[in-house]
Amino acid sequence: WITSRDIWYFVRDGIWGGYKSYRKDTVKLVDPLVKCESLHEAFLQYEKDGIVARLDTSTIPEVFKGATIDKSELAGFKSIKDVVRLGRVTSISSDEIKLEKGVVPLPASPADTLFVDCMADMDGTFYGFRVAEDFKIFDGDQINMGPLIVSYNVCCSAAIIAYIESTFADDSEMRNNLLYFARGEKQNKFDFKSFFSQFYYQNKTFKALGAYPPAIQFVLNSRTFLDAPCHHYLGLPGFIWAMVGPSQMAKKANKFVERVESGDFPDCQDCFGVAGRKLPEPKDLKIKEKSKVKSNYPPQKKLKPKSKFGLNCCASVDIVNAVEKSGDPTNMNGAVKSNA
Repeated sequence: WITSRDIWYFVRDGIWGGYKSYRKDTVKLVDPLVKCESLHEAFLQYEKDGIVARLDTSTIPEVFKGATIDKSELAGFKSIKDVVRLGRVTSISSDEIKLEKGVVPLPASPADTLFVDCMADMDGTFYGFRVAEDFKIFDGDQINMGPLIVSYNVCCSAAIIAYIESTFADDSEMRNNLLYFARGEKQNKFDFKSFFSQFYYQNKTFKALGAYPPAIQFVLNSRTFLDAPCHHYLGLPGFIWAMVGPSQMAKKANKFVERVESGDFPDCQDCFGVAGRKLPEPKDLKIKEKSKVKSNYPPQKKLKPKSKFGLNCCASVDIVNAVEKSGDPTNMNGAVKSNA
């Protein structure tokens, strides 16, 4: 196995234990952000907590892009003993593999050897994408896709951009002021600090959207948002309890943002490239006029009766209650008539 450079992995079953424990497990991601002296120390704490992992503990990986594996896959990777760490492959000849830092002889002829090329980012981009310092998502009559607005969540990032386009007036500067993301070569180096920068950008974007409360309501109700109450145990009460209850998730997230912006982390002194940028205020936001044309989406389907009583799966709760009150489960017809 030729490993051109070591990377960090998210450990899926190390982060979250299950449906009922999601809120409690997420605390492990936030606590180090308020307790540790540096981002590097916080990331190593993640490793101790089983949230992230590396194959070789004797080296500090250069790269972290959110690659996710589970504990069994990690054990499988670590079981591979023939690992070559001599940089990237430069060429393959009839009897050897040439790498940036050395040569490895072929164990068999090329005709009897399978080579699998898993290399990426040869040009220094993020999977072929580069976000320049002056990159704009909203650019006149054009929307430029690419940067993540929500940590490691392409779908939710796209949903928020679509919401902004459909809700706020056609003012590119105003719309762009709602969005925070990594810009330029320095901020797009995907090392361990990129996790913290994405979390910071996400928090700032949500604070900006908070100037228009319906926008936050959209995010919390979006099925693309991992933290949405609809996805987790106890729903909205569970979400509120996690935010303002004993875990104090909201307070800790705000504390992390304050620490970044005050330069409290020695390995982050530039506020991830957005130092001095002010959040928009409600008076800065202009909302589109609501269309008077009635939308036909989602299309409404007429439900066909499933029984001679004219009932279907959407039968009224009142009807069910009426049947129970009568004490006669067979008296469905009377219950329907009394609630007609």
